[in-house]
Amino acid sequence: MRDREPADRSGAYVVTLTDTRATDPRLTGGKGANLSRLARSGIPVPSGFCVTTVAYRHLLDDESVQTAIRDLSEIDPADTAAVGAAGATLRTRIEALEIPPAIREAIQTALGTSTAASDSTYAIRSSATAEDLPEASFAGQQETFLNVHGTEAVVDRVRDCMASLFTDRAITYRAKNDIPHEDVALAVVVQEMVTPDASGILFTADPVSGNRRVTAIEAGRGLGEAFVSGEATPDSIRVDTHTGDLLDYDVGDQRVAVRARPEGGTETVELSSSVRTARVLTDEQVRTLVALGARIDALFDPPQDIEWALEDGTFSIVQSRPITTLFPVPSPAPTDDRLHVYYSVGHAQAFPEAMPPLVRDVWLTYTQAALGAFGLTSRSPVGVEAGGRVYVDITGLLRIDALRDDVPDILAEVSEPMGAAVEDVLRRRGDEFRTERTTRERLTALPAVVRIVWKSARGLPFVWRAMSGFVRAFVGAPNPPEYEEALWTDWGEEMASQVTGHGTLAERVHAPFDLIGTAAAVTSFPRTGPLFAALVADAWLRTRFPDAPEDVNAVGRGFPRELVTRINLGLGDLADVARDHPAVADALQQGASLDEVEACEGGDVFREAFEAYLDEFGHRATGELDLSRPRWREDPSGLLATIRANLEHGDGESADHRQHIQRMEREALAAADRLEQRANRGLLGPVRERLVRQVIRTYRGYIQTREYPKQGAAHLFTAWRDVLRAGGEVLASEGQLATSDDIWFLRRDELLSALRGEPLAVDIDRRRAEFGRHASMTAPPVVTSEGEAPRPEIDRTDVPDGTLVGTGVSGGVVEGVARVVRDPSEETIEKGEILVAPSSDPGWTPLFLNAAGLVSEVGGRMSHGALVAREYGLPAVVSVPDATRRITTGQRVRVDGSTGRVELIE
Repeated sequence: MRDREPADRSGAYVVTLTDTRATDPRLTGGKGANLSRLARSGIPVPSGFCVTTVAYRHLLDDESVQTAIRDLSEIDPADTAAVGAAGATLRTRIEALEIPPAIREAIQTALGTSTAASDSTYAIRSSATAEDLPEASFAGQQETFLNVHGTEAVVDRVRDCMASLFTDRAITYRAKNDIPHEDVALAVVVQEMVTPDASGILFTADPVSGNRRVTAIEAGRGLGEAFVSGEATPDSIRVDTHTGDLLDYDVGDQRVAVRARPEGGTETVELSSSVRTARVLTDEQVRTLVALGARIDALFDPPQDIEWALEDGTFSIVQSRPITTLFPVPSPAPTDDRLHVYYSVGHAQAFPEAMPPLVRDVWLTYTQAALGAFGLTSRSPVGVEAGGRVYVDITGLLRIDALRDDVPDILAEVSEPMGAAVEDVLRRRGDEFRTERTTRERLTALPAVVRIVWKSARGLPFVWRAMSGFVRAFVGAPNPPEYEEALWTDWGEEMASQVTGHGTLAERVHAPFDLIGTAAAVTSFPRTGPLFAALVADAWLRTRFPDAPEDVNAVGRGFPRELVTRINLGLGDLADVARDHPAVADALQQGASLDEVEACEGGDVFREAFEAYLDEFGHRATGELDLSRPRWREDPSGLLATIRANLEHGDGESADHRQHIQRMEREALAAADRLEQRANRGLLGPVRERLVRQVIRTYRGYIQTREYPKQGAAHLFTAWRDVLRAGGEVLASEGQLATSDDIWFLRRDELLSALRGEPLAVDIDRRRAEFGRHASMTAPPVVTSEGEAPRPEIDRTDVPDGTLVGTGVSGGVVEGVARVVRDPSEETIEKGEILVAPSSDPGWTPLFLNAAGLVSEVGGRMSHGALVAREYGLPAVVSVPDATRRITTGQRVRVDGSTGRVELIE
């Protein structure tokens, strides 16, 4: 709940911008407080004053108005007609209120002491207490009046501004952002009118790329209303703030300009062709403006969106507010002054969502420890966080000449946009990663190189064991999948026991942050050799048979022992159990809980089968990298929803899901035969055929083990979650936390200190709010230390309108009805629908049972969703930007998994 009263309660209706009190946003609103800070810091701001929130509350101290404001909370913000009617009624009531004499007199007095003559004109702008905040700019919601002349007109416009707190947009915005209408107040900024020759906007960080090193300027002639309304296109300017270099200056198309009229108000005038095509600002004016922006940026914490005006060669600032759309800069910052590049751990695992602070600390600790075990450390932190996500610094790899050009290709296998983003950085700024050293500098650096080699050597035995497994995978028959699965399951359970086996709770809670991170990484790596062999075999087959992609894809399908297949087969089996007991099927279709189902006839049989399923897979979860999320054994509602969808929209025949896998297996073997026959041509045909047969044997033998490492690791994740939850329960019982779930919003050191009995001094509500803001952000797969999120242009040559472009990861074409799912634990998919999702980690697996195709916003060829789609023979396209926003449930789409295109049909 926000403070409803300003810090100053003296009843001041008007304060000047240079008054200390004016810096309090509770008194003067966001815009007024920012302008006051600028004015008091010597930034050129037109002189003026604020009609305060005290005046607003006095004016609106009317029972009918207050009742109407309270009634707004009952309106659905999606009901635009209701919002419009209520807003219009409320504004009319406020505009009809008589300005109290004391407020009128205060405004008249302020106007009378204006530094200008009595015939001055004024700019009058609304300044709400919920606007221009770091987390929400709230811009453009209320009224602005320009070139207002005369005391009575100023008083009337002040009242109109106050009424504009209840425009339709403002009402809807507050409702959607859970801001109570009665908690917001509005002040009004009254300033002497600037009649500019030019005006525009300056961003102290590039609002498109996010680069904090770039100042972006838009400049137009006259007042800014012409390019705000779209009647004119302003000049677009980009400057390197550090060096002052002009990066771009694109002249806009300015046919018209809006200018102030002498008698008051504004008018639109035509511009001559010579003026229309000329630059608005000179180089010197650009430099002056950039320097002014840098001063303002230093005054405020976040980068600023600044409105400026140029009159008679002098700049004035008429507004400054935070840029709220920027993705945060990675933290902690590098220890050197050079450019660093980071990739998202979440995107690499097809989980781009925000995680709470304690979970981030687990993964930051793990990342640092795991890379350190192989000597891959640097003076700057390897693991950093930004926007609630964990990123890894790959700058060290980019500085190695032999590896630099390969890094984008390696990352592209995980995610094409990720690889393309790094390639874009190298294309533009590759020279910054090349280090030319003198002989003396090389000799000076030699001890550091020796230390790195020595540290790296510690990991050589593990690398050697992995390479041995890689080589053995291409010789002889593959190990049975049961053997590989047992290796990974035993590993996961052994790692989990090291967490849960400690004596005290404090020791168990400490385990996720202790040597377990190093142990888990080091002991798991040697087991990855055969899986790497399968990936190499896949790449070799695609290179060897570029004209047979369907057969290569088919070879990687049809594995009854493959983990994802078993997860889905198990759900299909549970649906069959329900079909055998009609009362159970009816209860599930009615949305009954597991306990309610058990009470039905045959429910005990279903419950036993379901518990057996949870024994094997209950430690998995949607978004399982986020330890704060419940595992399936804790909340099986998503699994029950998938079974229900199978009952409602399946074909009604038992074991059809197993027949599908058998068909896939037969097709895979037939495809393998065709590839071998293709190879057996020419003089060396028999040799090539034997080679292809062995590569396919390796590929099929080990690609089906791809999910076993995650299955084993999930045991470890669940152990981490269990001990951390136990810590939360203890702290909640001691009164240190309001609820046990608050533990996820502590940092590592805070948690460990609290378990030692030290008091907590943490604002959990603030951290929850920050997490909510991070969760609403779209995280980039790659970000730099300057805050830039590289966004290389997508080649849309020959791409029809209404077609989305991504990465095709599973061939074939399917047309059908889209189902947009954002949370698989709460939503499901009907048989034959095309799944449109933000991501697809293992927790999404049950939805593939009914899907006919896949469209995902993140992922790559080797991401979980791509692998499952190929296994099931579903056309799939991943890395489709904003797919869940641009496609709606019920819309018909055509998915082409070969070309990577998604056509929106209707």
